[in-house]
Amino acid sequence: MGVNIKDVAHKAGVSVTTVSRVLNNRGSLSEKTKEKVNAAMRELNYYPNQVAVNLFKRRTQLVGMIVPDVSHPFYAAEIKYIERELYAAGYKLMLCNSEDSNTRESEYLNMLQCNKVDGIIIASHTLHLEDYSRVILPVVALDRYLGKNIPTVSSDHEQGGRLAAVELIACGCKNIVQIMGYSQVPTPSNERHIFFEQEIKKSGAECSTFELPLNAFSFSEYVAFVENILKRDKKIDGIFAADNIACAVCKVASNMGINIPERLKLVGYDGTEISLMPEKSLTTIKQNIDMISKTTVETLISMINESAVFSTETHIKIPVEIVRRETS
Repeated sequence: MGVNIKDVAHKAGVSVTTVSRVLNNRGSLSEKTKEKVNAAMRELNYYPNQVAVNLFKRRTQLVGMIVPDVSHPFYAAEIKYIERELYAAGYKLMLCNSEDSNTRESEYLNMLQCNKVDGIIIASHTLHLEDYSRVILPVVALDRYLGKNIPTVSSDHEQGGRLAAVELIACGCKNIVQIMGYSQVPTPSNERHIFFEQEIKKSGAECSTFELPLNAFSFSEYVAFVENILKRDKKIDGIFAADNIACAVCKVASNMGINIPERLKLVGYDGTEISLMPEKSLTTIKQNIDMISKTTVETLISMINESAVFSTETHIKIPVEIVRRETS
């Protein structure tokens, strides 16, 4: 037989009720009593039934997070910072990788609800809005629009798109290309491409937009995609793309003998460590991932504690900044 709560009570010389109060942090107990109980648990190598404790508290101290691609530098950085913020607030993270599959996302969403996590952060979006509205737990959308009463936290992508455009215009670019993700996914990040194009055309320069396929995740796919663009149009003198795709631009340009930044200017977007990896480090629009993570976690915890209710219009935008380096 394993050690049980009665054994702990006997060892500590207290009642079973007192041990239960220590485990659940309930009632008025002296520090001396708490230490006696904790010492007895350590000596007996006793671990409380966490399921029972959680049922009593009606909390699991777990938060689920669904992301479309854990290998993407932006999501990898977000996971790191969000886990850190949750841990500091007394929560543990349960991570789910949907790989942009609606089947996987649906299964993960059901699993998280069945496991009674206290709240969910969703950075993926392959389901219908009504699927998210049926979730009975607090939900915060990370750079996604998920519908009624689900707040969204994202960078200020309008500001980011305009900053990138102004940089390429100031560099004298006239024939500019932007490469964006799959536009049918309703995400605030699409706004940067809308306002980038507006700003470029306002200056009188040309702007062409190329859209990646939905499931294009690998670097080799990015290289092939960029190679096709640069071979098709020799007049391109400016490119705007997320950092991981901008790195592919650097590789293709090098292979084709196109000098960056003399012949081709390049502005990335995200500002993760990958922007430092090419031979010439990227000029990039840096998202404040630390602040995005803090805001996301604070928003979710306020919902878990029922101290805040959000409407469908709630969209918290975190400012971005341009970091000038060697590609512009």
